[in-house]
Formats: sequence, structure tokens, C-alpha cells
Amino acid sequence: MPASSQSTILDGLNHEQETAVVHKTGPLLIIAGAGTGKTTVVTRRIAQLITSGEARADQILALTFTDKAAGEMEERVDALLPMGYLDLWVSTFHAFGERVLKDHALDIGLSNDFRLLTDTDQWLLLRSHIDEFELDYYKPKGNPTKFVQALISHFSRLKDEDITPARYLAYAKNLNSRVSPLLEKKARTDEEQAQVDEAARVTEVAAAYERYQQLLREENAMDFGDLIVETIHLFNERPALLDKFRKQFKYILVDEFQDTNFAQYDLIKLLAAPENNLTVVADDDQSIYRFRGASMSNIVIFKKDFPEAEEVSLVQNYRSAQEILDLAHSFIQSNNPHRLEVSLDIDKRLKSNTKESAVIEHLHSQSLTGEAQLVMKKILELKEARPETSWSDFAILVRANDSAQAFIPYLERANVPYQFLASKGLFTKSVILDIIAVLKLLDDYHESRAMYRYLTLDLWGIAHEDVLAIMQHGSKYTESIYETCLNVQEVPSVSEAGRLQVEKLLGHLKTLTKEARYKSVGEIILMFLEQSGYLKLITNQEESLATENILYLNQFYKYVEAFEKAHSEKTVRNFVFELVAMIEAGEQGRLLPDLDEGPESVKIMTVHAAKGLEFECVFVVNLVDKRFPAIGRKEAIPVPEDLVKDVPQGDGEWHLEEERRLFYVAITRAKSGLFLTSGEDYGGVRKKKPSRFLVEAGFVDTRPEPTGEVVFQPVSHVSPELASRERSYLPDTFSFTDLDTYDVCPWKYRFRYVLKVPSKSGYQASFGKAVHNTLYEFFRRMKEHPSKIAPTLSDLLEIYEAKWIDEWFNSKKQRDNYKTKGAQMLEEFYDLHKAAWPSVLHLEERFRVPLGEYTIKGAIDRVDTVEGGVEVIDYKTGTPPKTGKKDQKQLYLYALALQQIFEEAPTKLTYYFLENNIELSTDFDAEKMQSVQEWALQIIEKIQSANFEPTPSQQVCKHCDYREICEYRK
Repeated sequence: MPASSQSTILDGLNHEQETAVVHKTGPLLIIAGAGTGKTTVVTRRIAQLITSGEARADQILALTFTDKAAGEMEERVDALLPMGYLDLWVSTFHAFGERVLKDHALDIGLSNDFRLLTDTDQWLLLRSHIDEFELDYYKPKGNPTKFVQALISHFSRLKDEDITPARYLAYAKNLNSRVSPLLEKKARTDEEQAQVDEAARVTEVAAAYERYQQLLREENAMDFGDLIVETIHLFNERPALLDKFRKQFKYILVDEFQDTNFAQYDLIKLLAAPENNLTVVADDDQSIYRFRGASMSNIVIFKKDFPEAEEVSLVQNYRSAQEILDLAHSFIQSNNPHRLEVSLDIDKRLKSNTKESAVIEHLHSQSLTGEAQLVMKKILELKEARPETSWSDFAILVRANDSAQAFIPYLERANVPYQFLASKGLFTKSVILDIIAVLKLLDDYHESRAMYRYLTLDLWGIAHEDVLAIMQHGSKYTESIYETCLNVQEVPSVSEAGRLQVEKLLGHLKTLTKEARYKSVGEIILMFLEQSGYLKLITNQEESLATENILYLNQFYKYVEAFEKAHSEKTVRNFVFELVAMIEAGEQGRLLPDLDEGPESVKIMTVHAAKGLEFECVFVVNLVDKRFPAIGRKEAIPVPEDLVKDVPQGDGEWHLEEERRLFYVAITRAKSGLFLTSGEDYGGVRKKKPSRFLVEAGFVDTRPEPTGEVVFQPVSHVSPELASRERSYLPDTFSFTDLDTYDVCPWKYRFRYVLKVPSKSGYQASFGKAVHNTLYEFFRRMKEHPSKIAPTLSDLLEIYEAKWIDEWFNSKKQRDNYKTKGAQMLEEFYDLHKAAWPSVLHLEERFRVPLGEYTIKGAIDRVDTVEGGVEVIDYKTGTPPKTGKKDQKQLYLYALALQQIFEEAPTKLTYYFLENNIELSTDFDAEKMQSVQEWALQIIEKIQSANFEPTPSQQVCKHCDYREICEYRK
């Protein structure tokens, strides 16, 4: 390892961190307390393995639990490595399983073109087939979908435990054999009858599980649990394939190991053997996801599986003042002896890196509203004391989303900016309600609730008096709102301006209705957004509101895309039917909040959502009995204890310990200010008792005196507004497409990458992706099996059929024409190359390569070995420019990756135009490479300066996706 690289990687690490980073081989258990820099350790260990030559980037597998955590890990590795690297495998467990199965599911008789079901997809699948499950014990009475969600949760838990349908059925069969003698008895005791009932229940659920798995196969689908258990199945059934992955992944690192379930741990152990270069990072005191299958006992089992494992305990805390850490450690002792500190005989007492003191207060009120006012006043008091502090330094942590509602009105009254980071409630957001109203109207004009919302959209600017006149007239003559609007000229008291706007909105409705006969629901939504002016209205709102509403639209559109992938009839009517069914079943719409989006604001969130975050001052609220700790709820359909590997302690002790760990997570989010709040009257018949956690934390007196002063970090010289914008909008990593979009028009870049305004992909994108995917698969097979006969034309066309994307075409005729055209292109391609196939070196290689302070990312379609070096090839499904020349910046950025990552010398750069099989090639030019790098850096610097000056022209605007909402279009 170069000295400079090692110095950078080890710079600033304490002794324990450095020990973990430089660990050589064999299993390693890192016990990382809150705020001890575990992400730093994991990323620097990855960088150290690469720079020391112990492993290439693609020989390291790093697994975590969220896409955001994986992205952050990859970004940190980017910053540490002096050169680029090849396809680092940093992902969630599920993304890893999906990646493996997409390539190898065929090896165990499954399709590798499977559809991954979301929770909503699962609900819809089970609801539509509920009659096939032959339920008796769980037979729904009244509501036919009553047990659908319970079944989904049960099946998910079974997969967490790696329990197959066959194993479940065998267990049920064994139970039935045990109770068989009891069935002969005419009279049974209560205990005997309970045994008979349990055998019947288990048999019913086991059969339902088997039928569910059959449905998934029939639908060519998998759920998230399948991504793990089927990958395990693949490795167990195909030892040669397992051996291939074992040889590839010399080192495996697992973050948040305490959150793994048994299936995930089984997968890790399979891959790590026999070398067992396995690093796991865990903190038993922050294990808070048992409700979704996580097993804290995996840490103890790891020690039994790998008794030779080196242990490193990180206790140097870089977040909180010592008073907060002492409180946390003292409090969590109540979970002994079920803690690693006891079982491993280690000291987990955290030591603060700061000498500053903290304030810890308990704020108590007579009522819930009084508690909310106390929180609001304390935030204002702290902010006034240090006005330069940011609103984002404050967080209100609740045990459940519903508890947040009591605090929001008081923040609003005090004009305190806040952001409620809920995990659900998308379907109740105003902008989404507007879209749903439009869709309902297209299905039924006389749905007056939808028509009222449509009529009162700010988009139309209809005066309130005019709306009232229309409503009163309709009520008087028993008309639907739509009927009244149709005859608005006859409605007295409606202004002339109001009549004109009503006619305008009816015109838009008529146009959408006509288009909805043959366009998909996704296309109709985009038509409404663009043609009505609704999207333009949103993007012209105050920036934080515009960003929030666009975020909601994008998340709603994911539901639309999932619906369209699952159905051949992608109509508005079918979508509305399913959406209404979901909402009636209790689905509120999943929200994926982004902490970095929007302006500086007080954050309100659940403790679960706050894990991994930190704030200067934290308010842990509603610390009363039955709220925090919450009441333990058993699974609606429990997994039989005989099948569970980690049976919890009895008498609800396991639940209380989980709640205690959750409280520990809450208080260790705070840097220098911790405020625990409670009240007595929460609206019930009885007064609330203080939480037992207050007593355990030493707050016997409900009104203790403050213990110190709040200490804040030095204020940034950058304004909060600019800092927020930088964090939210301006990336450090760019693709060629990003840079090219800005080069064409910075205002277009703003719409697409800053505001993230959704746009339809277009049939050209569907067609191009289908052809690209076909050629990738064709050459992949050829490359993986070079000794075999090359794939035939028939093979190529079969792949094309499987990879065809039937989306976004304007008509069936256009779709069929393009499909035929693609087949002809591929036939010509095959005939042109069959005599001498190219020597393919790389296919679809994803890369990240440094450029100055930034990173360029991309994927190279193909790299061939040619005389004197390699040739970079990028496919284009269109025809070459009439001039016979094309800008080569994209190819030179790919060449840069080849030089820095692959250490290969590109000698030839080629665009391959598939429509007429023409190549536009150029010899590699070092000076040109330098000019392209300078161009890229200039573009990036303009983006970083937030310079989005529009550059409209007829040619540019003609093909722009955002033409309809752009005030600068020509």
C-alpha cells in the first residue's frame, strides 16, 4: 500500500478503529456503540483491503439494510480511493439476492425475469385469489380481505426463519399424527380440543403458504423474502455456483448485524466459508427490529459459529456529551443479563470525545396539549439563546406516527418550520388527492366528491362564490356537480370568468376521457400534469413546497408503474378499482421521506426512523404508560415455536427489552440537549402514569432541575438556505447523460435532476432498452461458455422476445412495427458477425471513476479485445448523423474508466448504430481525452454553482420532455 494511501485511510482513527480496519483475515466481530463511527470503520476497511492489494473492489461484498446506507457507504469509499474501482458490491441483502437471481434463477428452475412484488402487489395478489386458500379457521366473516395482511406478514416471518412450505407441511403432518387418537374420542378435554384445533390451524396455514408460493411461480413473481431464501436454495442446490461466488468474494462485511434475520445469516455463512473472512458490525443495545424478523441472538450464535473470531469494541463516542452517554448506559443495564456486555464480559460504557457538558431535563405537564406547548416553548427558548443555530438541530421523537399530530399545530402557531418525516400517508397528501380525484372522474363523471376537488383546484382560479353557486344550484335541482357544470351558463350568480373557467376544465376532462380509451393510466396522469398546467403550477410554488410536492408525485408514480407492470389492461378504471380497494383495506400509501430535502426545519419522526441520525437537541415525547413503552402486540398468525430458532422469553419480557433498546436509541441521538416530556391527561378516562422508563432513568421527581447548559457546535458561515440546497440538490457524482443534459439546457437539467419532475420514458427508450438487454444477454452467454458453440440466430431472437418491453408506444400498430424492426436489426447484426464473432472482454461494466473532486459513473455496453489494445463500443438504436460525425465525449469518459480502473489501453472508440449496422469509429487521442475531462469539470462546476440559466431554441425545445411547463420554451 502506498504510504499516502494508508495515511489517508488510517488518518484520525482511534486505536480500536484502526485495529478493526487493518484486521487481516478470519472472522471479526466489531461491537460498535452509538456514535462510535462504525460507518467510518466499515468504509475504511473496504478501502484498506483494496489499496493494500488484499482484494479487488469486486471481490468485496458489503451488505447493509437500506439503499441510503449502501449509497453513503459507496460515496465514502469513493472519497477514500485515489483511483476508480470496478463495481463494488455494496448493497442491501435483498438487492444482492435480486442481482444473483436475475443472473442465475434458471439454474434452479425459476425464471430470471421475475417481477419483484411490493407489499401492495402482495396484497392485491392474495386478495384476487383469496377463495383458492380454502380457509376455515381464518375464514373471513363479512370482509373477504380481513386476513390478507395477516397472511402476508406470516409468510414473511416464515421466510425470515427460512421455513419452506415443505417443512411447514411436514410439521403440520406431524401435529396431525399426534392428535389422530384424539379425533376418535367422542368427548375431549379442553386441553385435548385445543391440541386438535391447533393442528387444524397449522395445517390450514401451511397449505395456504404452499398455495401462495405456487401463485408466485404462476405469476412469475417473487416477494422480498424470496430474494434471500431462493438465493440460499440456489447455492445449496448448485455447489459449483456457490464455489464461484465464494472465490469471487474474498471478504464479506455486514453492517447492522443485529438487524439480520436467520435466513440472512445463513446466506452470509454459506458465502463466507471456508475462508470465513467475515466482518460483522453490531450493537445489541440498538437491536430494535424484532417485529420484522431481526434476531439479536445472531450475535451470540456468531460467537459460537466462529469461536476464533477477533473482537473489537468501539466505545469512543463522537456525538454526545458524557452526561447523555452515562444516562444511556445506566438505563440499559435493566436489560441484563440479555446483553453482550454480560455474555461476552466486555465494557460497553461509551466515552465522549467532547469535554463540553449537556443539559438533560424532564418536562412534565398536566395535559397532552400542555406537553406540546412545553416542547414548542423550549425550542423557541433554545433558538433565541443562540439565534445562529439551525432549526434542523432540533428533533421531536415519537413512539408512533399518530403521536406527532399533537405537536404540529403548536409549531405552526409559533411559525416554527417543521418536517414530519412519516413513513406512510402518501394517499392523503393534497397533491395526490388531486390526482386521484382526476382519475376517479375519468372513471365516473358523476363522482361528485372527486368533481368538487377538481372544480376547486387552484389551477382554475374559480372564485369561492362561484363554487358555492354551482353547489347550491346542483343541490336544488338534484344534479351531480358535473351536470351542473355542463349547464353552467344557466346557473345564476356565477360570474362570466367563472363560467369560462368551468368550460375550460370540462374541456380538459373531455380530452383526457378520449385519450383514456387507449392510453395507460401512467400516460393519462402525465397528460393531465402537463396539458392542464398543473405541473407548471406546482413547480412555480415556493421552492420547499415545490420540492415536497414533486417528491410526492414521484412516489405516487411508483405505484402507477408497479400497477402497469403487473397488468396487461393498464386502464384508468382498473387502476382506480385497485387503488380504492387498497385504501379501503387500510393502505395509506408508503412515504419515503428524505431528511436532506427541503429547507432547514425541526424534524418530527419516530424513534425507528431516527436510528442512525443525530441532532443537537432531542425531545423524546409522550413518556407515559402504554405509549412508551408501547403495549406488546402478538403476531396475528404466529409462527409455531417449534419452527422458530429464537424463541423469546416469556411474560412479555422480550417486548419490554425491545422497547428499552428503542428508548436507548432515542436518547443517544442527542448531542448536547436531551428533553424527556410527559403529561397526565391524554383524553382518556384515567390520568396517565409516567413511563417506567422515566423511573429507570432516574427521574423519580417529575419536575427535576436542569443539569447544565445546552452546548452547540460552531455555526456554519454558509447560510442555512444554501446549505440545505447543496445537500438536497447538488450531487458529487455524474453520468454522461447528466452532463449532456445540462450542456443542452441547464433549465432542463433543473427540471429533471433538481426538481425531479416526472416525465414519460417514451417508446424509443423502451425499444432501445429491449435491444440493449438482448445483446447483453446474447454476448454474456457467449462469454461465459466460450468452449460451446456460439448461440444461434434462433437463440438471439428468443432472447429478444423475452427482453421485449411493451410500454409507452402510442398505438398497437406502432408497437408491432418497432418489434418487427428490432428483430430485423438483430438478424442483420447476427448475419454480419456470425463468420467471426468479436473477442468480448467486458459487458455492461458499471464504473465510478474520480474526476477532480467529483466522480463520473456509467456503464460501458461492450469492450472488445483488438490488435494493440481494446475497443470501447456504445450501442445506438437509431441511425448515424447525416454528417457522418458524432460527438465522442461519452466514449472518452468510458475510455477514462478503462484506463484508471481496468488499466487497459483503449485504442479505438466506436458508436455502433444498430438500425443500419454502421460503425462510427475513431482512434484514441490523448489530447482529446484531456479536453473532454476539462469539459466535464466545467459543466460540473456550473452545476455546483446552481447556474441553471435556460438556453431555449426551437431545436432544443422541440424534443424537450418539459416543454409544456417551461415558461422559456420556443
